[in-house]
Amino acid sequence: MRRAIASLVLVLAATSLAVLAGVGPAAAGSFETIRSYDVDITVQPNGDLAVVETIVYDFGPEQRHGIFRDIPTRLHYDDTYDRVTPLRVDSVTESGTPAQYSIEDAGDGKSEIKIGNPDQLITGVHEYRIAYTVQGAMNSFPNRDELYWNAIGDEWDVTIQRAAVRVSTPGRITGVACFQGQQGSSDRCGASAYQGGVARFAEAQIFPSQGLTVVVGVEKGAVTVQPPILQERWSAMRAFAITPVTGSAAGALAIAGIAGFGFFAWTRGRDRRYRGSQVDQVMGNPHGDSEPVPIGDADAEGPVEFAPPDGIRPGQIGTLVDEHANTLDVSATIVDLAVRGSLQIHEIPKEGFFGKPDWRLVRSEADDAALLPYERMLLEGLFRDGNETTLSALRTSFADRLAKVEDSLYADAHDQGWFVMRPDRVRLRWRLLGFGLTVLGIAATVALAATTHLGLIGLAALVVGLVFWFGAGRMPARTAKGTAMLRRVRGYRRVIDTADRYMARWAEQEQEFPKMLPYAIVFGLTDRWAHTFQALAAEAPAGTAPIVIPWYVSAGAFSADGFAHAIDGFTVATSGTMTATPAGSGTSGFGGGGGGSW
Repeated sequence: MRRAIASLVLVLAATSLAVLAGVGPAAAGSFETIRSYDVDITVQPNGDLAVVETIVYDFGPEQRHGIFRDIPTRLHYDDTYDRVTPLRVDSVTESGTPAQYSIEDAGDGKSEIKIGNPDQLITGVHEYRIAYTVQGAMNSFPNRDELYWNAIGDEWDVTIQRAAVRVSTPGRITGVACFQGQQGSSDRCGASAYQGGVARFAEAQIFPSQGLTVVVGVEKGAVTVQPPILQERWSAMRAFAITPVTGSAAGALAIAGIAGFGFFAWTRGRDRRYRGSQVDQVMGNPHGDSEPVPIGDADAEGPVEFAPPDGIRPGQIGTLVDEHANTLDVSATIVDLAVRGSLQIHEIPKEGFFGKPDWRLVRSEADDAALLPYERMLLEGLFRDGNETTLSALRTSFADRLAKVEDSLYADAHDQGWFVMRPDRVRLRWRLLGFGLTVLGIAATVALAATTHLGLIGLAALVVGLVFWFGAGRMPARTAKGTAMLRRVRGYRRVIDTADRYMARWAEQEQEFPKMLPYAIVFGLTDRWAHTFQALAAEAPAGTAPIVIPWYVSAGAFSADGFAHAIDGFTVATSGTMTATPAGSGTSGFGGGGGGSW
């Protein structure tokens, strides 16, 4: 009587807590219960377990598809290994009829048997019979073999009104034990008994999150107990273990890969120069013989040049110097086109405190015949919609046109004979190779780390791929003609960089000095140019004609200082405008587990 009263109190308490907590789809408040849960376990002579679970599930008025049963198949064994118990489902029936079911990985070392038709809803009482076979669950001891099995797991979220477990063994049972309650509980079951090779256990009621565990000892030799089935648990320390094998193999692979890239960079990525004296190296020798540029001589300069050598244009210089056609080269080209009369730049002052200055570009009637292809393409791109435009109007619409201009700059650099191949295509080839090696390295790292202790070797392959990827910029090579022009360009840069030393020369031809601005922009010497420009204007003798810049119209009275500042702002604004793009829209035993309805 006391036991019945206590059970009633516990049922009411569990129901109240479940309602307050809103437990799962089969919460106690939904009135779902398991009327009976019978487990029949047959220990086979080879140590396998044939398990049959008969579950009478009452869905009440709730509409469900069926039930699911989660069965653990992997348990922690020690710091290195998990013990696994492979499971095979033999049959599943519902009310005596074969049932529709699926087997899925439920995670956390569990297999889930999901029973029911997803296109059909059911209510009321249904009987489910699940038959499955488990391997590797028996334990061996010196004087006995033992089954330690969580016959009813503690992960059911409904009350089990009656539970019974039957264990049959091929030999004599030497002892039994049975525990019920929450995980780790030592409370004994309501009934347990054994005779010969059969043991029986029972419990009147099992509440949600409680289970039932049975222990059955079998006389030694009656069952062939195989060693535990162990699988190594993955860990980064073991997957990437440094051993003599992995360390030497990974090191050799990395060294070979990096050395291979170094070989290609040395043989294919080095600039060439003309053989002979320094004059021959800059101006070319009669026979055109060339040799690789020696280490340490890559930054050599040619003689001072007071004008762009051979009339080289600013955009060409930018591509030749850093092997990239970029927005700075295009910005300098716009200013150069203005200097040469192809367009005018009109300054538009900003409006309001938070406003930004703008510039209007006006195309002139100058003949375009002398323009290089990339210059003509740039001019057409700027004035595609008319003979006037503003920088702000080009924002988010010029990026595609910019890409075509840069492509034309690369083609021009190659056509001039300055590079063995177009720099952008050389970099692309080596980056594609690096990308492929990187992908292979990642795949090898994942595969080796997941299945072996050789992950370090995969990392070495990944490093090699990254070396090729990031080293692609080292591979474009200049021809002897390109190296000669580069040295002459450096001589011209030195003149602009040390402009104050040549003030007297420029004082005689100050009208020519503004023409150097596009080159100062591409050299990154705009500040130096502006300083000299202001000095020229300030020190001009009385009666000398003022410096005139016909291609730039300022918003106010012209001044050297204001012009230099405005041009610097124009260059920054142009680079930002050209690259802008449109915004987008925007336990200690086996068995156990649990289940529920779905």
